[in-house]
Amino acid sequence: MSLYRILIVEDEVLIADTIERHLLKEGYTVTGKAISYEEAIEAFQKQEPDLVLLDIRLNGSKTGIAVARWLIEQRKAVPFIYLTSQLDRQSLDAAKATYPSGYLSKPVQAQSLITTIEIALHNHSAQEKQKTTIRLYNGKQYFQVPVDDILYLRADHIYIKIALEGEDEVVQRATLKEMIDQLPEGQFVQTHRSYAVNIQQVTSWDMENLFFHDAAVPVSRGRRREVFALLENRNQES
Repeated sequence: MSLYRILIVEDEVLIADTIERHLLKEGYTVTGKAISYEEAIEAFQKQEPDLVLLDIRLNGSKTGIAVARWLIEQRKAVPFIYLTSQLDRQSLDAAKATYPSGYLSKPVQAQSLITTIEIALHNHSAQEKQKTTIRLYNGKQYFQVPVDDILYLRADHIYIKIALEGEDEVVQRATLKEMIDQLPEGQFVQTHRSYAVNIQQVTSWDMENLFFHDAAVPVSRGRRREVFALLENRNQES
């Protein structure tokens, strides 16, 4: 029975093949092998893995660090481990800024590979479980929802409609202020008299709207300064 699904992004074929053999021997599934930024993104989107092994230096103009930055922007957090040889200070600082789940020096040793993967997956699982939750009521039952899964809140008369990542909306009988008061300060901000958003989930924006992939939430003129300041702080911390 497979343990976890892993994508290998490594432009040295012999190294990638050796890593694959080690993983298969331990029961992991290899979802694919990529040698460039473009191949890595395509392989990830075709079959989303549980973890990515990521060579910092890749074929083409974009490095493994660029792949890591793309991974960070995805809705679902997926841990990644860098595969490295010698790095200059600039590359090392850029790699550190992406907060990888670990580093492995090449040539990769089997025991180090498996141990580093196990620790990375264990830590990621623990972090996911520790996410702050909020209790919601859908009219029939109460259930706990991770706060980070909330995209935005929309006021509709005496109800609040809560948009969740990958789930149907949940309707609560409450005011927008009452809901915001239950959520982490600095992560949720009111953008409009009828809307509040999870700043961490915003994928793009312009002067009038915040976007969550296909959904758009308006930003009123009087709230732009506060909202854009929070977005700027988020980007600096990333």
